[in-house]
Amino acid sequence: MAERTSKKVLVTGGAGYVGSHAALELMRAGHRVTIIDTLERGSAAVIERLQAQGPIEFIQGDCGDHSILSPVLEDMDAIMHFAAYAKIDESVKFPDMYEKNNVDVTRILLDCAVEHDVASFMLSSTCAVYGTPSDTKRPVTENSPLAAANPYGQSKISAENLLRSAAEEGRIATGVLRYFNVLGSDEQGVLKEPIEDPRLVSACIQSALGNRETLTVYGTEYDTPDGTAIRDFVHVTDIAGAHLAFMEAIEKGPMRIYNVGCGHGISVRSIIKAVEKAAGHGIPVIEGDPRKGDISAIWADNSLIRSELGWEPRYQDINRMVATSWQAATSD
Repeated sequence: MAERTSKKVLVTGGAGYVGSHAALELMRAGHRVTIIDTLERGSAAVIERLQAQGPIEFIQGDCGDHSILSPVLEDMDAIMHFAAYAKIDESVKFPDMYEKNNVDVTRILLDCAVEHDVASFMLSSTCAVYGTPSDTKRPVTENSPLAAANPYGQSKISAENLLRSAAEEGRIATGVLRYFNVLGSDEQGVLKEPIEDPRLVSACIQSALGNRETLTVYGTEYDTPDGTAIRDFVHVTDIAGAHLAFMEAIEKGPMRIYNVGCGHGISVRSIIKAVEKAAGHGIPVIEGDPRKGDISAIWADNSLIRSELGWEPRYQDINRMVATSWQAATSD
């Protein structure tokens, strides 16, 4: 097997949760990493943790600013574009803000990448592009209909379409990774899952730590084995690994799209039990009505990325996944 050559990679949004874990894995693989992040939602402490691991260039600024991008992209080999707003409720309140940050910024960055002959551009996308598929249409494949149920999902569809057009025109090699539900922390303790984020695992950990009085389970009478909703949970380090595998394989031609998930569903109650196991005690839970638009179950068909890139999720046991979140939340 030929040796992999070191690449120079721009990671936008690299001070955020998924972007920082990708940057860390790139560094561990011997690649040269530059991060651009406004720190509006990313963390300066995350950058400090990454810099403690080795040389990494950090630029505080907007990846939609052409004056910043031009000198950075002169000799860049690849771009991993994580920078985006990603809160569904917020996108409903401020759709124009999501259009500007998730679509317009992507357009500027992509055009600048083409201008400077960057070889490849990979977009961080989401299963939110699939909207609310019916229970008869699981698992979700890359060819499932796109029907975003909120402006966040729609903004990612629009961003994907920008990359698709660039690929069809032969301007640059492009690709999209659609994540399912992300959880976990770097198992070596370098980076931590931001448990203040409004996600299920974060809420469970906050409850277990005593930072919130109760945890509400929205919907307990779904047609699932334990009555709670089922989702596909994938470890953040596995998502980072998918990006590295993709970077080695991406080439000019039709845009490539891959689902990144474990390929099986995990219920809300199973997540709660896993956090309780990690914490060593129970969590106070109350039952609430299902949220409008929620569906009983969704998980990924990940056979395409497994067969074409040889990617396999290393973290498949939910107890192990959650343990990395809990360990990070309770360590110094």
